[in-house]
Order: sequence, then structure tokens, then C-alpha cells
Amino acid sequence: MAKPLGRRFWAVWTGSAVSYLGEGLLFGAVPVLAASLTRDARLISVTDALQQAGWLLLGLVSGVVADRLPRLSIMWVANAARALFAGVFAALVAAGDASMPLIYGLGFLLGLAAPFFDNASSAVLPELVPPAEFQRANSLTQMALALAANLLGPVVGTATYVIWPAAPFGFAALAYAAGALVTAVVSRRAPGRAAHTGDVGPLQLVRDGLSYLLHHRVLRTLATAVGVVNFVTSAAIAVLVLYVLQLLHLPESAYGLVMASFAAGALLGAVLTARFTVRIGERRSVLVALAMFGLSTVVLGVWPQVVVSFAAFALVGFFSMVWNITVNSYRQRIVPLDLLGRVTSVFRMLAFLAMPLGALGGGLIAHAVGLRATYVAGGVLLLITTVLVLRPLREMPNAPAGAESVG
Repeated sequence: MAKPLGRRFWAVWTGSAVSYLGEGLLFGAVPVLAASLTRDARLISVTDALQQAGWLLLGLVSGVVADRLPRLSIMWVANAARALFAGVFAALVAAGDASMPLIYGLGFLLGLAAPFFDNASSAVLPELVPPAEFQRANSLTQMALALAANLLGPVVGTATYVIWPAAPFGFAALAYAAGALVTAVVSRRAPGRAAHTGDVGPLQLVRDGLSYLLHHRVLRTLATAVGVVNFVTSAAIAVLVLYVLQLLHLPESAYGLVMASFAAGALLGAVLTARFTVRIGERRSVLVALAMFGLSTVVLGVWPQVVVSFAAFALVGFFSMVWNITVNSYRQRIVPLDLLGRVTSVFRMLAFLAMPLGALGGGLIAHAVGLRATYVAGGVLLLITTVLVLRPLREMPNAPAGAESVG
């Protein structure tokens, strides 16, 4: 029988889930607002590229901060900042001042706050639950992400945008503020600990995290593979609203339903990942997930039909959960706690490094060759990557999660 995860975990989980709803509301509303201003794939793709630029600028810094300051405090401050950004944007949209430069500004500011929240939320989990419960805790976190950010958020975001364009941005601000409040209360009662780094300077702290990852062959390979996945995913998402409108011939309000199909698959993946990894092992789970990313993306480009596309997005959602839960749990188990914030930031920065390039590349390919080419080329790249990582990932244990001790 599974052990209770504890009140502190569930309180932090609740705060994160509410903030994920804010992300989902914006994820649904921003592309629709952008598409109402322009149908140029290049201009729309810049929005996503700017949002991911925060990882390039502050990814490593956020890792050092996560190992020097209480991680719960970092989480609520980051959410408070995002609440402010979304609230100001909502007021400007309500005043009729929406423009592409304004959208770019929102994406950039949200992107600056994201690395601090994401790194701290991942690194704080070992403080909340024992190693044997990492996979279950990660599954629940990913379930909240899928439900709030990928299912409810985009659907509500697009639906409320149709009613009043400023509404989803105002609701997002409230969601971020509520998430910040819940986490701040938990932090005040039990602030947790910051890793002991002594008098080591920030640059040396960054080098320590980078050195650990680069000298660990499996983590290095996984980070590289995630970079390719993120490159392709960003390219696909950057032009997804045009895919829905021009290839599937659906109305703007259907954009949220497309994301809902992804979320439905993700929810199922969050529930079944533990059984999946027990049946075929961690290493095979990662490889199967990567291959299915590629096949599903190729299908989206080759066969842009409504039913087929919705099924492909659901498959991507399912295997994204298999990948995320398995890789996150593996990293949290093997990396020492006092290095986890920095190693996580390096891992994610290397992974997110490709996202702005992917977003811009997706827009350029769609503009020059066509929307379908963006998806076909991305899927082929993922399949090639699957073959290339087969050998280095032999060192990853294929036992079910939990078999390896903390490093």
C-alpha cells in the first residue's frame, strides 16, 4: 500500500496546480490573439521564441539561486511576478491596446520568471517526499500540469477570449496570484532548506553543476535528446494555431480542443507511466517515448485530418508523460540534493536552448515550404535521434524506478 505523501507535498502541489492553470489560460489565449492580429507564421512564432529566451538568459542563474535560497520562496516570488505581468497585460488588452509588440513583451517577461519557478519546483521535491515516492509524486505533478495547463487552461482560455479578449489574461493573473499565495503560506510555516554552498562563488557553482552533467553520460545524452524534442515541439507549437485554422479548417475556438486532446493523452500517461516502466523498464520507456514522438509528428504532417490529428496529439501527450516522469525521477534519484538545483538548471537550459531556435525555424519552414513540412521534418529528426541515443543509453538502468539510490 502506498504511503501518504504528506500535507506539505499536497499544499505545494495545490499551489503549483493553480499556477499551471494560469499557464494554460495564456497558452490558449495568446496564439489566438496573435492570429487575430496577423497570419504571418514568422511573426506568430516570435512570441514563443521570446518566451523561451528566458532560459537562455537566466537558466543557469536560476539553478544557482535554487541551491542558495529556500526553493519554496523562489516559487512564490516567481508566481507573484507572473501575476503582475499577466494583470498588466489584461488591462492593456481591455483598453484596446493589443499589438504584436505587446504580446512579445508579455512572452519575454513570463519567460524570465519561468526558469526560477521550474527549477525550484523540480529541486524541491526531494525535500517533500522520500526517494521511493519520487515517481508517484512526479506523476501527480505531471497530472496537474496536463489537466490544468494542457486541458482546462487552453479550453477555458480560448472560450473566454471569444467572449471578451481580456478575460483569459485576467484569469491567468488571478491563478498565478493564488498559486503564489498558497506556496507563500507553506513557505512561511516550513521554509525548507537551501543547499549548503559555503563561500563558493556563483561561477564555480555553475561550473560544478555543468561538470556533473557533462561527465554523466546518461544525463548528458538525455539532455541532448530533450533538446531535439524541444526544438521540434517548439517548431510545431509555434505554427499550431495556423495548422488548426488552415489545415484542419477549424475555427479559432477549436485551438483549445486540440490542446485538450494532447492533455487527455497526457493524463492517461500520468496515470499509467508507473505500470509502463515496471513492465518494460526505464530505459526502454524513454526510447519508446522518443520514437513515438517522432512517428506522431510525422503523421501530423502527412495526414492533417481532424480525427487523425487529434489522435496523434493524444499519443504525443501520453508519451510526453512517460518521458517526463521517468527522466525527472531518474535525475532526482541520482543527483546529490545540494547539486540538484544547478544540475536541473543545466539540464533544462541545454534542453531549452533549442526552443527559441525551433520556434523561429518552424515559422520560417512553414512560410517557405508549408505547414506540413514543419511537422514531417521534425518527426524525421526525432526518429533519427532515437537511433543515435540507443548506444549511450545502454548505461541507463532498465530496472523499474526506485531501484537506484540517491547519489
